[in-house]
Amino acid sequence: MAQQAGTRFATRIGILLASSGLVLIDAGAHPSYAQTADTGTAAAQSIGFSIPAQGLDTAIRAFIRASGWQIGYPAGLLANKRSQAVSSSLAPRAALEQLLSGTGIGIRMTGVNTVTLVDDTSAGQTDGEGASVLQTIVVNGARGGVGLGSGSLADTGTSTVTGGQIAARAEGNDANGILRNLPNVQYQNDVNDDAGTTDQSVIDLKPREVSISGARVYENNFIVNGMDINTVTGTAERYGSAENLTDSYTPPDAARIFGLHSQSIYVPIDFLEKATVIDSNASARYGNFQGGVVSYELQDASKDRWKGSVSTDYTTSNWTGFKIGTEDGLNPNDVATNDYIKRRASFSLSGPVTDNVAVLGQYSVQTAVTNKDKQYRYTETRRVEENSRNDFYRAQAIAETDWGDFTLEGMYTRYNQDWENANWRNMQVNLATRSLVSKLQHDYAFEDFYLGGVALSNVRLQSKLGYSSSRSLNDMNGNVARAYKQSVVSSRVLRWEATELSDWCRTDPAITINTLCYDGATGDKRQGQERLTWSQELTGDIWQGSFVLGGDYTHTDAYRRRPEDAVYYTNYMSVYEASGISGFVCNTTEECSAEQFANSKAVYQAFDIGAQLNAFNLYAELEQSWDWLNVRGGLRFSYDDYMHNLDIAPRVVATVTPWDDFSISAGFNRYYDAQSLSYAIRDKQPRMQTYIRTRDGAVIDDTWRLLQDTIYANSASDLKTPYTDEITFGLSGTEPLLGGQWRLRFLDRRARDQYASETTGTGAILTNDGRGAYQSVSAEYSRELDVHAKGLEQLFFNASVTWSKREVSNSSYFDDSLDEDYVWYKNRSHTLAGFSVVTGNMDIPLRMQAGLSSTWLDNALQVDLSANYNLGYTGVKYTDQNITVDGRFHQIWEDFDFDPTLTVDLAASYAVYQKEDTNLTLNVRVNNLFNETGNATATVTNPWLIGRTVWVGAKATF
Repeated sequence: MAQQAGTRFATRIGILLASSGLVLIDAGAHPSYAQTADTGTAAAQSIGFSIPAQGLDTAIRAFIRASGWQIGYPAGLLANKRSQAVSSSLAPRAALEQLLSGTGIGIRMTGVNTVTLVDDTSAGQTDGEGASVLQTIVVNGARGGVGLGSGSLADTGTSTVTGGQIAARAEGNDANGILRNLPNVQYQNDVNDDAGTTDQSVIDLKPREVSISGARVYENNFIVNGMDINTVTGTAERYGSAENLTDSYTPPDAARIFGLHSQSIYVPIDFLEKATVIDSNASARYGNFQGGVVSYELQDASKDRWKGSVSTDYTTSNWTGFKIGTEDGLNPNDVATNDYIKRRASFSLSGPVTDNVAVLGQYSVQTAVTNKDKQYRYTETRRVEENSRNDFYRAQAIAETDWGDFTLEGMYTRYNQDWENANWRNMQVNLATRSLVSKLQHDYAFEDFYLGGVALSNVRLQSKLGYSSSRSLNDMNGNVARAYKQSVVSSRVLRWEATELSDWCRTDPAITINTLCYDGATGDKRQGQERLTWSQELTGDIWQGSFVLGGDYTHTDAYRRRPEDAVYYTNYMSVYEASGISGFVCNTTEECSAEQFANSKAVYQAFDIGAQLNAFNLYAELEQSWDWLNVRGGLRFSYDDYMHNLDIAPRVVATVTPWDDFSISAGFNRYYDAQSLSYAIRDKQPRMQTYIRTRDGAVIDDTWRLLQDTIYANSASDLKTPYTDEITFGLSGTEPLLGGQWRLRFLDRRARDQYASETTGTGAILTNDGRGAYQSVSAEYSRELDVHAKGLEQLFFNASVTWSKREVSNSSYFDDSLDEDYVWYKNRSHTLAGFSVVTGNMDIPLRMQAGLSSTWLDNALQVDLSANYNLGYTGVKYTDQNITVDGRFHQIWEDFDFDPTLTVDLAASYAVYQKEDTNLTLNVRVNNLFNETGNATATVTNPWLIGRTVWVGAKATF
């Protein structure tokens, strides 16, 4: 029998490996939905569990952390009972049944993911008259909390956010906002001296960028429902320092592509069920990052009935707390706050279409609008409107067949953000993103069998075929730009005015020098990627635990292009400045009139740079649990045909449990970067060409002289792959007083072979001389509190405190190397990039956070709070003074004492109507309840900081 089972297994796995994603579904040979509702749903939502045999109360908590289920049971039911081990990828119900096997405790399903545990060993207690006696029910779950760990003891660096804490931590419709304040997640920059709001910042609907465990914001791995949503084409630019479009740049850097983001899909919170953050001790199945892994789980298609929801939310600048953020607290230019309105709406519909097929469709939209004034000199339009819009589409179909479960899913982001330059007549840019991710996934469960005498059980094969594309666009309204002279002022006296511009541009009396009038735009730019991915993952139980075997292949086509040449005529000479001439004689049609002519221009050449990359990844992992020891060891192998490096990343975590409710763990892990294509598509991009021409008396012709003609030359193809080595130590357990989970962790990371720049006689070259380090200590606690108060049903509490320190080398990274700023600190020169360790760079040394999630009045009222407290510390800050050292311009930085900062976020919802599966709730969310703006400061140009924001809305479910 064992040999036959092994033969059947080998035959089936061979067929599935060859045909995953291509298997035809036989619609006529399916079991009925009534027979497969539980097992089919579970199979589509299998979770990797690794829960050793232990005290049952502790094991149930581990199950809740892994599944997100809510479990109720009579007080004392779990006392003095031990669980069975669960170490495999299983449906939550199957895992719970296995966990309880032999304990005499049964399961009573009270909802899709809610359970009551019952004592199967007795028929129940009765009073003297035969009526049942109901025992006190203890309810444990993760409805609104921050869970510590997962179903595996090795996942000591994993945190999950669910329920009410998603609403409390979110900003607008941004899922990344809920990552704020988690240990080892940094998002604040206290040293920012230009943090004031702008017309673009108030309508920017893109997700918040975050740093995890000391890495850069573009070095994380974001996943949605098992689909990679990272933009491997990169967000950092090698020339220019402005990240956003602002009116102060004239014109904006034409070599940059603005609006780039590390994620291709902008995930809304409307449909989010759970967010999992892995900041350390990541499994070998995760790669392509040096920071952390963020996995979002969205709602799945409903298989039991049709259900849906509609929601809407609204906020406005009238409900926003603005504070003046300048150093002296003054607003000398009397700059007004940025008015804005933001709206959000979503729709979801899901249900079964046959006995074995369920579908889901979801749509979410968020819009923002603001206004700003044009400069006085422009007479045609005095005030302009700017808009942004983020549309999110999602569709899913799940089919259960005799050959396993099939999931077809796709998500699409369509993002637009308009900007118009207030300093220009008509320069307009649409910052656009168009991104799609999709997958065809096949999940197959094998019967238990023996292979080579080794028992294998709960063996599952997951196969995925994925396609994704992403485009970032800077669509402009022209590719010719001009800097005309409208007037010439000398010794504060108006000497000359142009008549040919008088219908749209006038002299600004507030300007004591020449008035320039800008017209046109500097052309479109594109950056994008297409990816085709095929992956296989085999999981199951073996010996005293579980195993994982997997691999994937990804083909990526990336590009960066400017479709057409763009020309910027940077300076015009007026007839007044050409003394002794009454008018110019134009022997050319290029920017010349009797009043003025262009004597310099910048040419941005068209280019189309493409790069292809084939990447291969293999990984294997084995986790075993004995009475007091759990070990998870794995290896990940990576190779691509651009870097030509075979990268081997070991992962190992050992956990000792000397007694129930207390564990000691240690781990060593290596993580490799996956940003090489960002260099490939920037390599050989032509730089701006500068030309000048002179007049021959009054005559102007087409004789231009080239002053500069260079290209970018950095390439990463012959370098080592940057990587980070990690050492972790941790203690965790359940405290005896209240039964809450606690965790104490130490994390040490060392970044090696990082990309850096070295200046040579012919320019800058890319090297592996960069390095870095990150250390942190964090303490965390999570517990459902047993608080008796009138109307209060549930109360969940979580808290953490984190100390961290980050260091990077003084060798700058490529995005700063060709337009470098220098810092003078304690009589020593630093590059600004290399100085980021002491300037902060999103590093707050000591942070505390806490969250409360509560349910009141028969679940009608839900109130969730999230608080973050940054302790005061001594750092450094720019003094607004400068010095020149060795011919280089330096900013002077000095030590600075930063103040402590407390922010509190609130979310509440109240059901005004409830009847069976239909309800209507009213919602309010207040971010930064006490209007705290922190240590960042603003300039007199943009002096306002945003503090409190308020959202109100409603949601109907049916």
